Amino acid sequence: MADPKGSRQISTSSLSQEKGTVVIDIGRVYTKIGVAGEAAPRHIVRSVTILKPHSQKVDVWSVSEPEELYSVLCRFVQSLFLKYLVLNPKDYRVVIVESFICSESFRNTLAKVLYQHLYVTLAVFMPSHLLCLFTVGRQSAMVVDIGFKETTVLPVYEGIPVVVGWQSSSSAAEALQSSLKQLLLQNGKVKTISTGELKRFDSITVEGLDAIIEDILVRTCFVRPFGCDKDRTPLSVEYPLNKEYILTIDGHIRDHVTEVLFDGLNGNPLQNCILESLIKCPIDTRRQLAENIIVVGGCASLQGLKHRLKSEMDHLLVQNRFQALHTLTYKFHNPPIHENSVAWLGGSIFGSSDVAISERGLTREKYKELGALPDWTSRDPQRREQRKPVLGRKALPLTPAPVASSAET
Repeated sequence: MADPKGSRQISTSSLSQEKGTVVIDIGRVYTKIGVAGEAAPRHIVRSVTILKPHSQKVDVWSVSEPEELYSVLCRFVQSLFLKYLVLNPKDYRVVIVESFICSESFRNTLAKVLYQHLYVTLAVFMPSHLLCLFTVGRQSAMVVDIGFKETTVLPVYEGIPVVVGWQSSSSAAEALQSSLKQLLLQNGKVKTISTGELKRFDSITVEGLDAIIEDILVRTCFVRPFGCDKDRTPLSVEYPLNKEYILTIDGHIRDHVTEVLFDGLNGNPLQNCILESLIKCPIDTRRQLAENIIVVGGCASLQGLKHRLKSEMDHLLVQNRFQALHTLTYKFHNPPIHENSVAWLGGSIFGSSDVAISERGLTREKYKELGALPDWTSRDPQRREQRKPVLGRKALPLTPAPVASSAET
């Protein structure tokens, strides 16, 4: 029987000619790319491109002017296909893993690049928070995304984002790196390899300092347990900067820098974001959400983060404000992939289903007819004025992941 709406009808002949689906997750710092059905991205590259003729590096998220953004994205996305994947975009469908709050200008420009510059036959724009549920094989979960610029919390119940529970905070990776950089410049010591001479870290010039700070954060820093004696200082470690200098990182810096996620000095603390989000959700959804908390993002892999976060939440639950949540059991998932690629893997699982792609995808012909890219709530932008309340929308059919993650208390 023909689809009465017509917009979801896709010819099987056009689908059979395509070789597969490419999954692209353009993050604030890194972009993950690969082919649907695979267990991990093929490449993880920085979200920058090089513009001629001066070989200038441009961050794809730093451009706001439409024409310049189109030029930057054309070059960047084309390089993803031709330089890294070595695939012809005309032969592949595309799943774009997008932020829930991605700007309309960026989305429409990216769609224009895909459909008009690369001639992609079909593309799907999927919110990253929804795709995280595919990875852990759940219909409902509380997704905590510790990104670079901000941390976002979004409950998803039966495949439907509960927008009323949306929370965000500036306590994120950028705040961590800024704090670490400041502490190292104030207290860091470097040793000259050739002579053994000690110097202040701020007295030398190091190329690519921001990348080094990021690497130091991931390799040497950790989250100390809740209530841990502050007088107990962890061991200091040495980090080779280059062929000339070795940086000594004090133990106090290693565990003190991550406190910005919990102290509230850089925005709402993580534990408050989760509980405030949960208490805004309908009562009958809270138990499932509390038992399925997914923490994703680059900083989610910091050692001790989930244990500390659980302890901080338990400490807050005794307050009158959150007493309604005291009887719930809180569990955190352990995804089967690095926390920074959880959404990408969900896109890989989603993109491996022809039925899901056909249902949610937008063909190039339909894009030309609409003249714009619909948002995540509707495929027809003319129906946006007739949206139903969030809990009344039709649920997104979620395909359980082949490998479900375990959840720890």
